[in-house]
Amino acid sequence: MKAPTPSSSPSGRGRDVEIVPAILRKTFENIEEDWNRVVHHAEHIQIDVTDGIFAGDGTFIDLPRLKKLPMHDKIELHMMVHNPADYVDDIIELNPARCVFHIESFLGTSDLPFVYNTVGEYTSSEMGLAINPDTPTERLTEYLPIIQYILFMGYNPGRANQPLNPLVIPKIATFHSTYPHIPIAVDGHVSKQTIGEYASVGASVFCANTAIFEQGDPGENIKQLELLARAGEP
Repeated sequence: MKAPTPSSSPSGRGRDVEIVPAILRKTFENIEEDWNRVVHHAEHIQIDVTDGIFAGDGTFIDLPRLKKLPMHDKIELHMMVHNPADYVDDIIELNPARCVFHIESFLGTSDLPFVYNTVGEYTSSEMGLAINPDTPTERLTEYLPIIQYILFMGYNPGRANQPLNPLVIPKIATFHSTYPHIPIAVDGHVSKQTIGEYASVGASVFCANTAIFEQGDPGENIKQLELLARAGEP
């Protein structure tokens, strides 16, 4: 498994923050439309993949087709799916810049290491592990040697515009104080009102959908979120 690098990995505290636009769409055409609005404003762009079982109503899931997107080497896959092992071959074909699965989505204790080690061996992807608000962070411990960053969810995955779960901020703070060297990303209820607080407890990569795409110019929204995140850093 590759070690993270300052230029391409989710940043730790004291390094540059990163705003990652998140796209949650049901068709390739809709993904492409959103992608083209932000592709020149972001280092990475997250494409949310839900299967209608683990989370959400189901989104676009033909992963190899995503290679048709311009500058597709910016893709970060957020796999909100039941039994991630079913998607390994497609992920290897796509070879995204980053790929993150949910710890809650694996069927057995051996499945998670298999998926992470296989994708890590056959792609150049950075591998993250996501955790839902109600899941104890202690479940992450045994997997930390094989992952490169943690993605904390602000709410349970699958749809945008949910309220921020009150457990999340203290959970991030505690994890960061215990593992200050592990980069932390956040996804869910990232907004101009919350991003500073997320940054203040150790997050440095911020995945946002509504705050970027819903109103105004996406490029300007990304710049504003970045400034607010920097202001929130301790």
